[in-house]
Amino acid sequence: MVVKTAASGTIGGPLRKALAVLEALAEASRPLTLSELSRLVNLPKSTLHRLMQALTDIGLAVRRESKSYELGTYLSRLAATSGPAGVQRLSYPVTPFLLELFQLTNRIVSLGTLAGTKVQHVGTLYGQEHVRLAMALRQPVPAHRSAAGKLLLAMSQRNPADFFDTATSDTVMTRARTDAMRREFERIRRTGLSYARSECIPDLVELAAPVRLGKAGPVAAVVVGDTVNTRDLRSVARVLLDTVDAIEQQLVDAC
Repeated sequence: MVVKTAASGTIGGPLRKALAVLEALAEASRPLTLSELSRLVNLPKSTLHRLMQALTDIGLAVRRESKSYELGTYLSRLAATSGPAGVQRLSYPVTPFLLELFQLTNRIVSLGTLAGTKVQHVGTLYGQEHVRLAMALRQPVPAHRSAAGKLLLAMSQRNPADFFDTATSDTVMTRARTDAMRREFERIRRTGLSYARSECIPDLVELAAPVRLGKAGPVAAVVVGDTVNTRDLRSVARVLLDTVDAIEQQLVDAC
């Protein structure tokens, strides 16, 4: 189906173009390439490329490693959560499990969710020794610069090249960083764990595992955090994975 878009001079032209693209992605049975989208919505690839950059930045669309696009989770999350307070409500059913994980590990424990290209933490539990780090977690950070964010990006098949400036003159460095992140995403998908020092919060190291919040719910990250100079967080990997399994089973049983 070809979706007619408004002429560039009409009122609401850019919005109509974006809606036409989102409608095409929603109706597609598989991810679509830029060429396929161009034919469906009758837009030049140059215009569409700029539009897709904006849509992927805010989570309305997702660019896969195959350079094809699919509908993002932003709209479904918005509908499911009914406003800003709804993001916090995502953590309510899993709070007992997060509390038990906190008691077993004595580390920072939280639930991380993807919002466009950033990750935000809700339901954070922490002790007195971790107050500073826990307060810093209240602010969303670029997803590709934290363990929780990398986990969520990897699980949603995001393209690592989207997170580096391709316009820089140092293309060799950009390519090396992209390749390194691609290998990291592959390792995360293979092991189901993401372990890294935060690039945004000094002294914070995170271990994260994915959890699906219900059959049709979004994928979130259960996160255990600590200061970098303490014991290796990977020692709590088993209890973290057991917690994720228990959460998913509880949510399935509740449906």
